[in-house]
Amino acid sequence: MWEAGRLVRWRPDRAALPRGGSVAPAPFAGGGFAARTKADPQGRTQVNQLPNALTLARLILAPIVAFAVWRGYSIPFEAAATPEEFAAASQAALGWSALGAVLFVVAALTDLFDGMAARALKVDSKFGRMLDPIADKALVGLPLIAISIIAWREGWLLWSVIVLATALIVGRDLLISLLRLMASDGEGARVSGLAKWKTAIEMAAVGAPIMIAAAPMVLPGFAPGPELMMAWVALLAIAATLSVLTAARYLTAR
Repeated sequence: MWEAGRLVRWRPDRAALPRGGSVAPAPFAGGGFAARTKADPQGRTQVNQLPNALTLARLILAPIVAFAVWRGYSIPFEAAATPEEFAAASQAALGWSALGAVLFVVAALTDLFDGMAARALKVDSKFGRMLDPIADKALVGLPLIAISIIAWREGWLLWSVIVLATALIVGRDLLISLLRLMASDGEGARVSGLAKWKTAIEMAAVGAPIMIAAAPMVLPGFAPGPELMMAWVALLAIAATLSVLTAARYLTAR
């Protein structure tokens, strides 16, 4: 600034300076910079809901996967009237099988990512702890019921073992879910390590026939043999055994 005919460097009044002795640049005046640096509690709350949103997505996808599995394995009897009708029905069933396989993979991945998100965000809620096992049971039980009905109706190899294993898994899950909801805290005992292994094996046992049905989409001419069927039934029987064992442990731990 000019003062008494000479140029004088302007210095701010130190009494008016904020603590630290610096002045914010003009573009950031009026709280613009502060507004960008302050934490956004509402945005943080929304991010913290990501684990529960993933779990809820798995619960919503479960009946859709079951419906796709049913349509993928079900070819109307009247479609066998002519080769053209049967070919069209088979192609439509393959499309449903592929859709079921994709949605099952997506739903299964939410089971992985909701836990990772909860640990990364360091969030833990009673709602999430209650919803997570229910979503897992729905993703296992609903497609498994559809598969067991189809196995019984079509007379699959070892269909009686498939139906029995399904009854044990679904019955166990319904019982444990009911006991958890009736617990004083609404949760019951925490999920054990063995129960998590049981869920993983159940996911594999349910996912196997879903992937097998969709395999011809990427492997034309693929046809599962009796050996593959027996291996899957054995995996399903292991899952059913673990279901009974974890239920017994839960009941004795209460």
